[in-house]
Amino acid sequence: MPDVSTVLRTAWPAHWRVLTALALYVAYLPLSGYLPGQFQFDAAEYWELSLKFTPQGKFSLLGYDEALRGYLGPLLVLPARLLCHFTGWSMLTGARILGAGWAALLFGLALPQLWTRVAGRSLTGARWLAVLVLGFIFWRDYFNFTLSDLPALTLLLLGLAALGRPGWAWAGAAGLLLAAAVNIRPIYLASAPGWLWLLAGNFAGAPRPGRHSGLRALALAAGLALVLLPQVLINQRHFHRATPLVLAGLPGARPLYLKQLSWGTAYQRYESSLIPEIPRSLVFADPAGQRALAAEPGGRFASYGQFLRFAARHPLAVAARCLRHLFNGLDIRFPTPYPRHLRPPGQPLLRLLNYALLGLGTWLGLAAWGLRGRPVVGKPLPARQARAVLLALSLPCVLALPTLMECRFLLPLHLLVLTGVAGSWEPAAWWRGLGRSRGRLAVLVVALGWLWGCWQLSESTARQLRPPSEAPQN
Repeated sequence: MPDVSTVLRTAWPAHWRVLTALALYVAYLPLSGYLPGQFQFDAAEYWELSLKFTPQGKFSLLGYDEALRGYLGPLLVLPARLLCHFTGWSMLTGARILGAGWAALLFGLALPQLWTRVAGRSLTGARWLAVLVLGFIFWRDYFNFTLSDLPALTLLLLGLAALGRPGWAWAGAAGLLLAAAVNIRPIYLASAPGWLWLLAGNFAGAPRPGRHSGLRALALAAGLALVLLPQVLINQRHFHRATPLVLAGLPGARPLYLKQLSWGTAYQRYESSLIPEIPRSLVFADPAGQRALAAEPGGRFASYGQFLRFAARHPLAVAARCLRHLFNGLDIRFPTPYPRHLRPPGQPLLRLLNYALLGLGTWLGLAAWGLRGRPVVGKPLPARQARAVLLALSLPCVLALPTLMECRFLLPLHLLVLTGVAGSWEPAAWWRGLGRSRGRLAVLVVALGWLWGCWQLSESTARQLRPPSEAPQN
């Protein structure tokens, strides 16, 4: 039997990673403290949307008639709803069963597989456990609820990992997975340039590039079409729109993303709230943005062109607002989408750990891309695959920056930071590379300044908390 050090130094088989992550969340989620009556907001909406497939007690895929959300997210909730129907379990219990499964896929399969594809090496047992623990610390209670963010990201990561493999069958599987991610979270359509770059990179290394590229492209397109065809039929049947994309808005109404641009100008950050004294919403205002938006006709953006003209007139203010939203989206104050306390126990430690990891991730990112000379990471990442994956994960986050920011919108970027730190950082080599005590002291001063600056920036946002009555309305 191998000793502990050997187990930690070697990569674990995929099934052991999956089972370990599954066991962690199966054990934790029933103890997380949430009650069935707290299953509300978007999570409850996804659960109720699964009813649309059985309007008269019989299953009909085309019976789904929701314009705002794609069909696949509610369809994946349907087995849990049926399980609860036959067992009498609560919606929360069904959501936890699904959540534990998604956690096992995300941490046990998707993240490690993608890391292997882009880094050219597997995560050792110790490094994978670090990814699992860090993900648990910051995102654990999201798996209590049937939200779209974690399933969609899991499918996106699996799709990118499949697309990084040679062969047309893997390209077909990637098409299925990537289309599923886009249908569940339409903003992931922005990741398409990364897919194409990744696909083109495989063409370049093929022994017979013409035939190889044609088969892979055809297989990718077939996989995409197979998942998106039901959405076309649903849109045509109920909304008379022959498009494979989720409409993301009611016919004749402003699209959701356009509304988000108005909200994101007026508010810095948003959290759904189960806090008794602050019910429904934790909304943090942007006074300067509110003044600028009030000067627009109707106090909102009626079209994308109006927003682009607004950005052209106020480029520095819009850029600064996006940077502030970037920080707010990465500033994890609660490990849950639905906080029950404004200042829960351990929140200061959670925040400080997060700021430290963000700083370390920035340092490692600069080093990995050759912008620093000191060897703080192991062997460099394969440039083409790493950049394609980074592009695919970053573009949806960039598209979210002007909107009303919630931490879950930057989930891909935050998990990228956590995985990069856990997978790349060599503390001993880094410490030796600092040289003399003067260099180490300088790094300590910079680190303390970083933590102080992040804390102050976070507190300045927190001071703009407004009553739930001021939250943006649909």
